[in-house]
Amino acid sequence: MHPAYDYATLTKELNEFRTKHPEIPVFSIGKSVEERNLYAIRLGSGTKRVFFHGVHHGMEWLTAKLPMEFAKDLGDGLYDADTLWKKSTLYLVPMVNPDGVEIAKSGKPWQANARGVDLNHNYDALWHRSKLAEVEYGITEPGPTRYSGAYPESEPETKALVNFTRQNSFDLTLAFHSQGEVIYWDFCGTAPEESLAYLDRFEEVSPYLRDAPEGIASYGGYKDWFIQTFKKPGFTIEIGVGKNPLPLEDFPEIYKRTLPLMLEALQFEP
Repeated sequence: MHPAYDYATLTKELNEFRTKHPEIPVFSIGKSVEERNLYAIRLGSGTKRVFFHGVHHGMEWLTAKLPMEFAKDLGDGLYDADTLWKKSTLYLVPMVNPDGVEIAKSGKPWQANARGVDLNHNYDALWHRSKLAEVEYGITEPGPTRYSGAYPESEPETKALVNFTRQNSFDLTLAFHSQGEVIYWDFCGTAPEESLAYLDRFEEVSPYLRDAPEGIASYGGYKDWFIQTFKKPGFTIEIGVGKNPLPLEDFPEIYKRTLPLMLEALQFEP
C-alpha cells in the first residue's frame, strides 16, 4: 500500500500554513460523518470568485495535495500572486471526504464516505437517474462506490459543499479527481457558452482534453449540480492515469502539468 496523503497530513500542513501566513483565512465549512473538519482556505480579494476542491472519493487523496500545494505556492508569492489576488478570490477545500481517505488508506478500495455513500453521486442533479442506474450496476446498499444515498444531499459533506457554494456565489469551480487525464465540462447540454472558452484555454496550457462521462457517472456530481443550478462554468479535472490511489511519487509531474490550468482558472477572462 502506498503512503497516503491523509487527514493528519493535511491538518499538519494547514497548521504550518497558518503559522507562516496568519493573514490568510483557514477555516472549516462543516464536518464529516465522523466529525473531521472540512477545511477551507481563502486567498485573494478580487471580484472573480473561484472554487477548487479535491477528494470527493477516498482513494483519490492526491487531489487534496494538489490544491494544498497551490495554496502554499500562492501564499509564498509565486506566480505573480499579487496580480492574481487582485483579480480573483480563490477558495480551496482540499479534502471533501476525509473519512473516506481514512478507510481507503487501510487498503480497502473505498471511494465513498463513512456511511457508504458516494459523495459525487449525492448532489441534486438528475439524482434519480443515478439511483436508477444503481440497479444496472448491482448496487443495492451503501458500499465502497456508486451508492447515491437515500436522497440528494443526504450526507453532511455534500450539504457543507452545497451551502458553502450558495453562500459564496462562485463564478467558476474546478473539482479534482484522479482518473483519465480528461476534463468533464458539460451537464446534459446545460453548460454556458463561456465554458467552451475556458475549455479551449485549459486544453492549450495542459495535456488534459475534453470528454463526456458515461453511464452512472453522468449524474449526481458536484460539477453537474453547479452547472445546472448556477448556469456558470464548472469542471471536473481528472489528474492522473493508473490505479487509484495514485502513488505520491506521481505528484510532482501531476502538479507540473496541472499548474498552468489552475493559473488560467484564476486569470483567464472569457
